[in-house]
Amino acid sequence: MICMCLNMIALFIARGSMAVAVLAMTDINRKNDASVTIYEWDKKTQGLILSSFFWGYMLMQIPAGLLSKRFGGKPVLLVSLLANGLLCGLLPTLAQVGGWQIVCVCRVVMGLTQACLFPASHTLLGRWLPGHERTSYTGIVYGGSQIGTIIAMPVSGLLAETALGWKVIFYTISGLMFLTASIWYLFSASSPKEHKLMSEEEREYIESGLNTSQGKIPRTPWRYILCTKSLWAIMIAHIGCSVGFVMFFVDMPTYLERGLQISLKSSASLSALPYVGMWIGNIASASVCEKVYNRGLLSIAACRKLFNSISFFGMAIGLIALSFMGPENKAMAIVTLISALTLSGFYAAGFMMSHLDLSPNYAGVMLSITNFVANTGSVLTPIMTSVILRNDPTDLSRWRIVFLIIAALSVVTNIVFLIFGSAERQPWDDPDFVDRRKADPEEIKPALKPSNEKEDLKN
Repeated sequence: MICMCLNMIALFIARGSMAVAVLAMTDINRKNDASVTIYEWDKKTQGLILSSFFWGYMLMQIPAGLLSKRFGGKPVLLVSLLANGLLCGLLPTLAQVGGWQIVCVCRVVMGLTQACLFPASHTLLGRWLPGHERTSYTGIVYGGSQIGTIIAMPVSGLLAETALGWKVIFYTISGLMFLTASIWYLFSASSPKEHKLMSEEEREYIESGLNTSQGKIPRTPWRYILCTKSLWAIMIAHIGCSVGFVMFFVDMPTYLERGLQISLKSSASLSALPYVGMWIGNIASASVCEKVYNRGLLSIAACRKLFNSISFFGMAIGLIALSFMGPENKAMAIVTLISALTLSGFYAAGFMMSHLDLSPNYAGVMLSITNFVANTGSVLTPIMTSVILRNDPTDLSRWRIVFLIIAALSVVTNIVFLIFGSAERQPWDDPDFVDRRKADPEEIKPALKPSNEKEDLKN
């Protein structure tokens, strides 16, 4: 779990640093500094650079889920860490040679290699965690995504202020990727039976609490998965969450610097504060949700819908409030941002856990499906924002349009999840389900039929 959390932190640092780096790469205040290369990229070009990561991220989602299921989470994530380390190390040189186009290509490839992060992590969680521990530990692992963002933005801002400027951001991240890859290689395993650093008693203890296939790689029941109504409800909720997250993830530094007129260095630091709140919301909701469920206060389905509603409606209220604030309300706007993202972190105990509720065996594959669809919104969100802003991020009336659109989307997608979402484990999660469905009906009938209740209980 610690290694998985470190992976999340490292890969989200690589992902999130670009939002600050692109501002530093186009900072006209350092145009006369001979040691720093400054590019004349307008808001539309910056939007393309920021969205390009999600092009590759979206395209590779389903293949990443299948690769994780086939080869295990360890080798797939190791390749991702090494590839991102190499790309970050080369990006400053490649940018000088090929301009913004080659930066987009690098970000696309980073997206392709990071597409495995959530599907592989979900696959690992399904293979390592019994149901009564799943919510809290999953919250810890996925809390790494917020920690990575918390670290990426202020540290990127500080590194951009150094003599070498924005290039140091990418060199530092490259070193971090290789260090994390070393830790992951030495201390992780795709399943308990493959881990070399545990006793046989510990292995048996973990495996006895699992209800997943160990050793056997079952056939994926695609038809039954795609016909599951609850999966589509999760997918709709995932879209609402992804669009809101990406808008803040990509555009928050720009909004703070240009919209609220806060300096680059300060905006980079302040951009991290809402993610501190999101991390707290993530960990707190996962812990509280597990306690509520284990004590029998609410069903697992009710828990998922309650915490998802807190997340989505909280985000919507925060965005509506934020849309009517300006530079004269800087402090209140920052408080609103922190509050909105703190509440949004409750999604960790909401729809995000539903894949594992429906199917521990195929949770990674299911997440790859919903993440693929949700990240169409991730690709389009920075482009939509740049179109609405019309290359003028200082116009707060246009930021209002962006915030209100995403607030409405949060409300609608959560309502769909409330109506159609479920936490009931599906019959097709059984590794032998497809084979049994194809078996001769006479062969799958019981040889003897209990004649009375006593015999039934005895059997």
